[in-house]
Amino acid sequence: MNRRLLVLFAAFLIIGLASGLRFNELKEWSFNNDEIAEVRWASQPFADMIRDVRNDLVHPPLDYMLQHLLWRADASEMTRRLPSAIFGVATVALLIVLGRRWFSPAAGLAAGFLLAIAPMHVRYSQEVRPYASGVFFVLLALVALEQYAERPRRAWAVTWFVSVLLAGGTLYFAGMIAGFVSLVRIFIDRNENESLRTLWKRLPLIVLGWALLYAPWMTVVLAVVKRNPAAPRDRLWIDWWLFRMHAFAAGDQQYERVSLGSWFFWVAVAIGIALAFRHRLLRTAAAWFVAGTAMSILALQLRPHYPTPRYLMPAAIGAFLLAGAAVGWLWSVKLLRGAAVMLLVVFAAYSSMTLERYFRQRTNWRRVTEFVYERVKPGDTVFLTNSWVIRNFGFYWLTMPRRSDVSVERFEPSNREFAGPAWIVTAQCDARPVLLTAGLMGEWPYTDYATVRYLRAGQRMQLNEELCPE
Repeated sequence: MNRRLLVLFAAFLIIGLASGLRFNELKEWSFNNDEIAEVRWASQPFADMIRDVRNDLVHPPLDYMLQHLLWRADASEMTRRLPSAIFGVATVALLIVLGRRWFSPAAGLAAGFLLAIAPMHVRYSQEVRPYASGVFFVLLALVALEQYAERPRRAWAVTWFVSVLLAGGTLYFAGMIAGFVSLVRIFIDRNENESLRTLWKRLPLIVLGWALLYAPWMTVVLAVVKRNPAAPRDRLWIDWWLFRMHAFAAGDQQYERVSLGSWFFWVAVAIGIALAFRHRLLRTAAAWFVAGTAMSILALQLRPHYPTPRYLMPAAIGAFLLAGAAVGWLWSVKLLRGAAVMLLVVFAAYSSMTLERYFRQRTNWRRVTEFVYERVKPGDTVFLTNSWVIRNFGFYWLTMPRRSDVSVERFEPSNREFAGPAWIVTAQCDARPVLLTAGLMGEWPYTDYATVRYLRAGQRMQLNEELCPE
């Protein structure tokens, strides 16, 4: 087998691995919280959906529009997750292509392998959220731009232009990163490549085109800028950085020590940044990760939002190209090939442990709801104790056959007592001691710490405070 066929075979194996992880058990667990919000908004008339997305001031509308079409087609929960899984797999494939173009075939394969098993990317490739699609459009834009640089055909230029626009229409940070990295790539080769020189000269018209096509949504963008911060500004101390270092490498969105697998990944990224000083095209990846991350953090400092790592995803993908380049360079030096293999093996080992935990501990509100639904009797009351329970449990309760003989209510504290029979559903809270008077019927620690308690007929409970404060 010649070298080209071997690289192609390895690429297909990596894409197969990415597919296996992202399509794994898509129908086995439930929607959760943010997914439910997107599904609910998308499952209503188009104008009402756009109104809710505009008022939310968090994401652009394209992913919601896709989910709206799936709702119109009466898609199942699994089908509604398929676009994210497909976008996630396609992103891995495009990263392999980009790594090969910017450094070497081995770098492309290594970058694709690292992203294929990266727990954060697997997770968001399985959720009804815009992160996988936003990152995909960033990669598509850059691969199309690279194709145009090699073969200056109008179709590639149009694909690049539209992909940057779609990235911005899916995820604000994805649009910012797609535009920024594209400009860096054009700037680097504006004198050596005739096609990119043409784009550089036409850049004012290109930016004007993006602005005009994005104009219908600009009022929302301005409202995002002017809105009161949704959360306090992040304190950028050591724990903040360590949490994100682990989350974007071999970890997940859990506070835990940075694992050896994650440290190996970031050592590879550092080597990749060093290589960028000598390899012209790799400078684009370095700017993508370093400057892109800095821009994203600055935006979040100026307009703080909930402190979750996922907002840095479009910039963090650049790190996988740098790590892939490091592995490719190590592999090119015979004495260092063992180090290249060890880096990949250690990263894979720690990522596999995180993925095993992720697949085992996923949220399943459908199971909690079915548990209660199968046990309630006529005349029972089901109390939902906070907005988290209302959103998640309430969503799945409405998918069950209607029970007119059972009352489902939001718990409202008052200076009175109430008597059973009553079911009390809690989640995401430190429950009050008074709840201990009700029997514990079931608990789901990995489903937002959900519990179901039952107050027997004739048993009473004093309702003078929040039972389950969020």
